[in-house]
Amino acid sequence: MPSERQAPVANDRSTTRRFTDTFLDTKSTGNRVNTTRIVSIVVPTFNRCAQLSRCVDKIRRHVAGPREIIVVDGGSTDGTRDWLAGQHDLHVILEREREGAVRAFNKGFRAATGHYVMWLNDDAYPLPGAVSHATTLIERCDPAEVGMIAFYHNWKSPRNVLDRVEHDGQTFAMCHVRGYPYANFGLLRRSLLECVDYADERFYFFGFDPDLSLKIQINEGLKVIGCREALIHHDEHHDDRKIGDLSTGQADNEKLFAKWSLPEPGTYPDPMPAYRSTLQACGL
Repeated sequence: MPSERQAPVANDRSTTRRFTDTFLDTKSTGNRVNTTRIVSIVVPTFNRCAQLSRCVDKIRRHVAGPREIIVVDGGSTDGTRDWLAGQHDLHVILEREREGAVRAFNKGFRAATGHYVMWLNDDAYPLPGAVSHATTLIERCDPAEVGMIAFYHNWKSPRNVLDRVEHDGQTFAMCHVRGYPYANFGLLRRSLLECVDYADERFYFFGFDPDLSLKIQINEGLKVIGCREALIHHDEHHDDRKIGDLSTGQADNEKLFAKWSLPEPGTYPDPMPAYRSTLQACGL
């Protein structure tokens, strides 16, 4: 049976109901819970009740290991909050108003209690076994060498693709930003996320994920590697909310390249050979 733990207090600009699901690990003895493999999964949402409910359902069914699900709602008015009120295995953070996806992610990251932290969009979900494959890989790697595991996600664009895998007739990809591997969806130790000071809140919606990957590689000297068995389905749902965010997303993209001195497009070599060498050096 699950055992309940008190979750941390959320950002004081938000109201919170604390529902945390913690599962007894098979390695625990008696009533003592082994927390080393708990994964905190952070999902921000706004007016996407149908997508969010599917995301949470898939997490419940596809993530067999210890986990907590943290949902940060940005003031939804479409019934999302009524739905959340009935979900007693979630840690729910309610914002008074929408402050943007990056701040929402950070509220979830700071509330996380797991040894590992990952993030999802509300229109995305992990395929069966994805999270356990990612945690197995990060535990296999030397933490002094590897900082973050990138999930592969369904990706239709040929641009910025570092590696691809095929699964059930779909292509799943890991991307790069100007030659640096990055995680559109990633898993890392909470201690490292704290060390790099979470996501940069100068970004509003886009940009925080390549920025986080760059901080880990350039500032911390650690590697970002992909797990080819860790697959995320992402709808890239283009509703009115997403369309309204596109101009802000372009500004986020400009901030990313203003922040980092990255090579210009077409001036850097194919990153795949160097990435393969990285995997070999890690024994993968």
